[in-house]
Formats: sequence, C-alpha cells, structure tokens
Amino acid sequence: MPVTETIVLFMAAALALNVTPGPSIVYVMSRSVGQGRTAGLVSALGLGTGSLFHAVAAMLGLSAVLAYSPLTYAAIKYLGAGYLVYLGVGLLRQGTVRLAHAVPAPLPLGHVYGQGVLTEILNPKIALFFLSFLPQFVDPTRGSVAGQTLFFGLLFHVTGVPINMLVAVAGSAIAESFARHPLFERIRDWVAGTVLIGLGVRLALSERR
Repeated sequence: MPVTETIVLFMAAALALNVTPGPSIVYVMSRSVGQGRTAGLVSALGLGTGSLFHAVAAMLGLSAVLAYSPLTYAAIKYLGAGYLVYLGVGLLRQGTVRLAHAVPAPLPLGHVYGQGVLTEILNPKIALFFLSFLPQFVDPTRGSVAGQTLFFGLLFHVTGVPINMLVAVAGSAIAESFARHPLFERIRDWVAGTVLIGLGVRLALSERR
C-alpha cells in the first residue's frame, strides 16, 4: 500500500490534470448545456467508466502495447478523432434544426452515457498518460505493482468524476440563465459542435510524446 504522502501528491497532480480543458470537459459541457443537468451528469459517469477501462488496461499492461506500437496508436488516435468530429457534426445539425424553429428530440440517456464511455476510451493520450504518469507513484517495495497501478488508476477516477459533474452542473446553470434568449438557443449547439470538431482535428494532427 502506498504511503500517505505519495497518495496526497498523486491526488494533487490528478486534480490539476483533471481540471485541464479537453474533450471530456467539452463533451460534458455540451450535453449539460444542450440537454440539461441530468444528461450532463450521465455523460460524466460515462467518461468515468471509460477512465476505469484505462486504469484496468494499465494494470494489465495493455497500455504498453499502445505506447510501443505506432500502428496501434495511430489507429486509436484516428478513431478517437473521427468520433469527436462525428459528435461535433451531430451538434451542428441539431443547431440547424433549432434555427428552423423545430425542437430536436433529446438524446436518450443511454446514448449519452455510451458516447461518454467511447469519448474517453478512444483518447490515446489518456492511455499514454496512465502508462507514463502512474508508474512514478508506484513503489515495488510497497507491494504488488499491478495492484498499486490499479489503485492509483481508481484514485484518478475519484478526482475526475466529481470535476466533470461540477462542469455538468455549471453547464446546466448557464443554459438556464440564457434560456430566455432565443439567439443562445440557436447558436449553443453550433459552438459546442465546432469545438468538438476542432478537438478531433487537433487529436488527428497531434504527434506522440
């Protein structure tokens, strides 16, 4: 079992990383702003599930395959980028529907959750982060390396989910404050969609580090 000082240091580092803007925060914000607090919270749970996948993969050593296989890394990277673009295009279309003064059907919560899971799983940067970051806190003299890796992976999850839930609550509050402004209703999906597409393109063009 890691010592208390190591756990506290890891929690501080994980908290700093989890508040850094990225696809996860943008996805949660887009769902909470466009569909309400419940959808935002469900999307945060989906992202948390995807984070658990990476924690288990790191424990089993699967992240090493991604790190040392350029072909596998490229495949996951382009799948993730394509999925972000797909989500962004969907929001742009939804914004167009609103412009036509029609009310688009809300996305089922099961789909919101599933999209969150895939958004996190298909981000190769997360897998590489787990591979490069977690080992810095693992001490072989303190017990099983695999067990400690999973422990820190779950601890990262504990900090990430609350942050995303706070984003969901904030996003729904913003939506409620602008609910009486028709212009906001029409452009919010376009803004979120454009950002997601931009993140997808950025991921596709990014280099391994």
